[in-house]
Amino acid sequence: MRQRNSGVSTQLYQTNLFENSIFSKMPEGVRPGGLMLTQRLVDYCNFEHGAIAIDIGCGTGTTVEYLRNVRGVHAVGVDLSAVLLEQGRKRTIDLQLIQSPGEDLPFTDNSIDGVLVECSLSVMPDAGRVLAEVNRILVPGGKLAITDLYTREAGYEKQLPGIMTYSEIIQILQGHCFDIMVFEDQSALLREFVAGFIMEHGSAEELWKCIGMEMNDRKNLGLGYYLLVAKKCSPTTTHSK
Repeated sequence: MRQRNSGVSTQLYQTNLFENSIFSKMPEGVRPGGLMLTQRLVDYCNFEHGAIAIDIGCGTGTTVEYLRNVRGVHAVGVDLSAVLLEQGRKRTIDLQLIQSPGEDLPFTDNSIDGVLVECSLSVMPDAGRVLAEVNRILVPGGKLAITDLYTREAGYEKQLPGIMTYSEIIQILQGHCFDIMVFEDQSALLREFVAGFIMEHGSAEELWKCIGMEMNDRKNLGLGYYLLVAKKCSPTTTHSK
C-alpha cells in the first residue's frame, strides 16, 4: 500500500446513501441484481485463482466475501462509511475492509488485477478522479467491472448529478485509457429492485428521494441500469473521438 494523499478529505461524501435506514432490511448490498449480477460481472472478468481484486464502495463487504470464499480471489473492500464497514466486520471478522475515498486509493501503482464498482460510481463526487485512480492501481490489462444507474434518454442527465448517459460513460472510460469489453443493459433488474422496495415499504417515493429525485421527475426520466466490463489499455493506445 502507499501513503494516503492528505489533500483528499473524507468529508467528500456528505452522506452515505446506503446508511439510510430504508435499506436496512434489503439483502445483498442493496443493489439491483444483488449477488446474481456480481457473479455475472466476475464471470466476464475471469479472474485467476489468487488474483487481487478491490471492491470500491463495498458497503458491508458482501461482494468481498463472495470473491474470497467462492471465487478464490484475494479481495479487499474500500468504502468511506465507517458504519457499513463495521457492520461487515461484525458479520465476518476477518474480511479485509478499508476506509478510504475512491478518489485516493491506498494501493501502489500497477498492483491490482481487478476493480469492481457496484452501484457506487454515480454517487461519488468525481467519477473521473476515481477512474484515474483505478487506472493507476490496475496492472496492464487489468479489469474494471461496473454496475450502476444511467440515463437512456438524452437530455435528462443534468437532472441527476453523477448519473451519466451511455455516450458519457463510454467517453469518460476511453478518456481514462479503458477499452470496453462488455456493456449490457440490465434495466429489468432495476425494475425488479424497485418493485421489491415497493412491496417492503408500500411506495418507492423514499427510494427516489435518496438519489435526489421526486416521483414526478422519475416518471419522465429514461432511467436504466447497466453492467460494464473494461480493460486497462496500453498507454500508447488511442481512441477515435
